[in-house]
Amino acid sequence: MSYTTEEERILAIFERKSVDRIPFNIRHEYWYLVNKKKGTLPKEFEKLDFPDVCEKLGASWRCYSGYYVESFVKVYYENVQFVTERYNRRIRIIIKTPLGNLERIHGLDKWELSSQTIEYPIKHPKDFKIMEYVLDNVKVEFDHKTYQKLKQRVRGRGIVSYFFPRSPFQALIYNYLGAFRTFKFLIRHKKEVEDFMEVIKRHNQKFFEVLAKSPVKILNLGENIDVRFTSPKLFEKYCLEYYQEVADYLHKHGKYVHIHVDGYAKPLLPLLKETGLDGIEALTPKPVGDMTLEDIKKALGDEMIIIDGIPYIYFLPTINVEKLKNFVKKIITMFPNNLILGISDELPPPADVRRVKLVSQIIEEHFKA
Repeated sequence: MSYTTEEERILAIFERKSVDRIPFNIRHEYWYLVNKKKGTLPKEFEKLDFPDVCEKLGASWRCYSGYYVESFVKVYYENVQFVTERYNRRIRIIIKTPLGNLERIHGLDKWELSSQTIEYPIKHPKDFKIMEYVLDNVKVEFDHKTYQKLKQRVRGRGIVSYFFPRSPFQALIYNYLGAFRTFKFLIRHKKEVEDFMEVIKRHNQKFFEVLAKSPVKILNLGENIDVRFTSPKLFEKYCLEYYQEVADYLHKHGKYVHIHVDGYAKPLLPLLKETGLDGIEALTPKPVGDMTLEDIKKALGDEMIIIDGIPYIYFLPTINVEKLKNFVKKIITMFPNNLILGISDELPPPADVRRVKLVSQIIEEHFKA
């Protein structure tokens, strides 16, 4: 069956329908914005919007609400105040509540386009109650006007989607405690940690309920899972049932949901298959990740949709372009029915953008043959 837009092709993949060719769907915003700030953005892209850049490259845009664009999910806090202070490339956020204050510090990259958490808000067991107050006082609304603006901006040249807040265990590591303190607290304060995980689950449910009623069809669990932090044993104990519940809930509301991995994950592949989720975004094969395409095929077969797949390193000018060509030909041959091709995880700022065009050409030639 032939399709008019990439949006239709991507949705057809999730519906497990046959398509005329594999979609090529990328995330390129950071590449675009960094090069624009540096003055190194190719002139042909200088006056183009994100979807137009993709179209010129023969790709489509995976537009995530709130990721360098306005979010159609509005979050409000009752009786909670956020005070922001700036020191060079450090941002200090003081979270003020009637139960006490918490503090988080972010460090910005040199372009001030991305950030990394340097200091997490929960530092002592007593802080759990303060953060519980914050999370229980969150209100979530869907902004239909902003959603329609994004849909009109993309115009079928990609998809408009949304990253959910992280699952309880991943949120401990990435949002609230950091990796070291998460494992330290699980040993010393296990009950408090597990009770707080239930608070996070309650908080996340507000987002699921709002998005379940929305017109967004394809949703993402934005986890960033890595087996070096989340072993198979921890995954089974703290993650698997949560993902199964989320998948079941969203499926009942007519949604498709996939999970963002983007780390070493080979030992987790069999467990990811058990989640009931529709697909996995940003599985990263060697030489960047810890798995081969054969490992992915053996563990997942055709049962889950593979979103992305091309290691970002192949887009760097220092890497032999033949490696990119061979990899693309291999992955589109191995996963003809359950692949939305893209870059695991994003197009890096130093990329040779001509290689993105090359991927598109390989796909076109493959499906002409």
